[in-house]
Amino acid sequence: MKYGIVSIVGKPNVGKSTLLNNIFEREVVISSNKPQTTRNMIEISYDSIEDCVINFIDTPGLHNPKNKLDLFLNSQVKASLKKSDLVLFLFDLSRDFDSEDEECLKVLKDFNCNNVVLVLNKRDLKSEEEIKNAKQSISKMFDFTNVLEINSKSKEDVSVLLNTIKEHIKEYEGEKKDLELLKKEVSDKFFVSELIREIIINSFRQEIPYGVAILIDEMKYEQDKNLLTIVYSIIVEKESQKPIIIGKGGSMIKKINISLRERLSDIYDCKIFTNSYVKVKKDWRNNETQIKELGYKK
Repeated sequence: MKYGIVSIVGKPNVGKSTLLNNIFEREVVISSNKPQTTRNMIEISYDSIEDCVINFIDTPGLHNPKNKLDLFLNSQVKASLKKSDLVLFLFDLSRDFDSEDEECLKVLKDFNCNNVVLVLNKRDLKSEEEIKNAKQSISKMFDFTNVLEINSKSKEDVSVLLNTIKEHIKEYEGEKKDLELLKKEVSDKFFVSELIREIIINSFRQEIPYGVAILIDEMKYEQDKNLLTIVYSIIVEKESQKPIIIGKGGSMIKKINISLRERLSDIYDCKIFTNSYVKVKKDWRNNETQIKELGYKK
């Protein structure tokens, strides 16, 4: 039996969360085409390969910090590297290699990561010659354990990736019952809060999504009514953002709740009731106490 902790690392908006969802063949983490969608170090176990358990860690994209929340996000990436047995450095072939990619490799070197697989994603969008050139140029910058070219939407390519991971992690030497204790799951409360944030990210433009956090005030299931009740607060950092989230006549908050109920009804086989509030915590992204209160803890 093999076991390993595997971090997926790369610059913002490179497709780390999408890759993880494709591995699990369901939405286990939120994804968006906007940077900084992932805010927490999310660890979740995959055990669908024979004689193997992989604890994947989805990390925020490494980026130049602009506030204390950004510093927290970068610290999450570095914390994941400390505990990882293997690192997947994800590169999007449809984008240029830039200073953010260089910074990722620098961090990997600084942490003496010596078991790193370069994963070149979106191979279907590039010619063989272009992929070869990218592989050669990036491989000169770091001593990778292995290099893979994949299309993360391809089940065959994902299978190759999973088998490669299995090759590069160690045998588990403990008792099988102890291995069960090492498995990780994303809690329902955390998943719902992230789902709400994804809906907001995809519903608003410019700075609004980046100044938003979600607090689940109540989440309970009443078996006799087959009813899941979710009460939550949308936290914004400026008074001017509150009416934008609410919308004219409550139109936007209504749209958010309808989308949430529709998404949850695909997951939970029950009736869904949601109630939401919009609250202002001024400049919370620069307030360490509020950052922790909102669930962003090291």
